Amino acid sequence: MSFLFSRTSLHFTKNSAKKHPLFSNMTVLEWRQSLWRSEKIRIKNILLIVIGAGLFSFGLNYLVMPNGLYEGGATGLTLILYYLFGLQPWIMNIVINIPLFILGWKILGRRVFHLSLLGTLAVTAWLAIFERIPFVVDLDHDLMIVSMFAGILSGIGLGIIFKAGGTTGGSDIIARIGHKYSHYTIGQIILAIDILVLILTVIVSQDLRVVLYTMLQVTVASRVIDLISDGGYGSKGLMIISQKSEEIATAIDSQIERGVTLIKAQGFYSRTDTNMIYSVIYKSQLQETKDLIHRIDPHAFITITDAHEVLGEGFTLDKNKQPLEQ
Repeated sequence: MSFLFSRTSLHFTKNSAKKHPLFSNMTVLEWRQSLWRSEKIRIKNILLIVIGAGLFSFGLNYLVMPNGLYEGGATGLTLILYYLFGLQPWIMNIVINIPLFILGWKILGRRVFHLSLLGTLAVTAWLAIFERIPFVVDLDHDLMIVSMFAGILSGIGLGIIFKAGGTTGGSDIIARIGHKYSHYTIGQIILAIDILVLILTVIVSQDLRVVLYTMLQVTVASRVIDLISDGGYGSKGLMIISQKSEEIATAIDSQIERGVTLIKAQGFYSRTDTNMIYSVIYKSQLQETKDLIHRIDPHAFITITDAHEVLGEGFTLDKNKQPLEQ
């Protein structure tokens, strides 16, 4: 896949630009400026994902594994296989995730698929590199300090990856697939996977002390992820004012798969009538949604608020208006 402009892409003609629904009201210069702005954001996100993967892998290789701790999700499964059979996590990370990507590439969407694949490959590459670099973080095997430090480091790394719109594969892909074909939310499925891995961890380690420290590590990491990626709140409310409100609303509905409400509004000075878009999304969808809006209308006015509690279809009710099972 190519993340940079091809030379021919900059020779887009004015006539062909007019035919494209997203650029029908743009001049060729505005179209090129929009593409260049999108490309800079894409390059920035790629670099952030690589850096975040490095921090996550460092914590895993030099803190978690030397002290016999575990992880949640697919990473926890790779560690179980490592402790049982000596299989290196960077190898098992690929083995576990490739089938998941094959199953989920249509569901994830092109952009999320590319960034998630990048995140998975970056973690794999960093783990392979760190395996060959001897380094010791001497914390006197104090599992309290180790678990907190590992949680902070992993949380920073994963938070950066999520904020850039990527994932590290694994349980996130399973959750998206499960959400697509069931009434369970992404969060509920991820929690179920983590509980299953935790049960396997208890069986394999047979050491409740290690399991409790692992839970502390995962809890710290989860909190740090929330603080970095979105300030700690589970959902976000978006209000969008744009001359392309219909296109943006359609894109949010079809690509982000969240509900959209159009509210009649009027500019105070211009006295121009317009449709203001209101939508509530999951925190993990925020970066993807912002990028989507900016691709359609770089000049859109957006306000983002923290939704402390969300009740209704898609959050507490399913498509048939029935309560979701907790």
